[in-house]
Amino acid sequence: MSALFSLKGKVALITGATNGIGLGMAKGLASADIDQIILTYRSEKPLEEAIKVLQEVNPNVKFASIQVDLSAADEDATVKKIFEESYAKSSTGNIDILINNAGISARYALESFPQEEFDQVLKVNLSIPVKLTKAIGTKMLETKTEGKIVFTASLMSFQGGLNTTAYAITKGGINQFMKGLSNEWSSKGIRVNAIAPGYIQTKLTDSMDADRKATVLPRIPIGRWGNIDDFMGPIVFLTSDASKYVTGETLLVDGGWMAR
Repeated sequence: MSALFSLKGKVALITGATNGIGLGMAKGLASADIDQIILTYRSEKPLEEAIKVLQEVNPNVKFASIQVDLSAADEDATVKKIFEESYAKSSTGNIDILINNAGISARYALESFPQEEFDQVLKVNLSIPVKLTKAIGTKMLETKTEGKIVFTASLMSFQGGLNTTAYAITKGGINQFMKGLSNEWSSKGIRVNAIAPGYIQTKLTDSMDADRKATVLPRIPIGRWGNIDDFMGPIVFLTSDASKYVTGETLLVDGGWMAR
């Protein structure tokens, strides 16, 4: 059974893995004996801290990093940089797993939502993941790689939320993109899925006001907010042979929120 969950010999590229849910996912990959994890990052200190955490999980895992700001003006140049450097730095010359995790949010009523911030959310959460997936996925097809692509979706892939219209647009779009792409690529050897986190203790949820936070916990059937380690098992499942007949699915990691 352990062989089904092994990622030995594989190389993964993950965006936004220096903290939060992305770091939890990277911990899962490391625990499954993956050969190499390639991380995107913006600043050195969070990267150093993340690698230290991951090496404690598995000191044998190799790491590579790509410094990039996903909110930079030229998104095509950003995608090109990630694509080219990921293959150049891969220990095998290949990318087996792509995890589109990086994301941002901004909370405003629509009528007062600054257009620049609105557009930034759409770019980072939707446009760049779509373009990066096209680039990496096309390479997987060319090299006949049995690839795994995972997106970080959200409860907002299913619900509208409050004062989060830009975020809801992107997470709804990511979920539909995942499904459509799964229909196109699954028969060609690439499995495409998503993970939808519930309310997780991360920097992204720190922006919620206290009154809103107080209404969340009573609605979670499991009785607690999630933490980043709750994503270790789900990401290993979706990127390993344990889920080889699973594609086009959104795995909810929400403590039962959507079942309520």
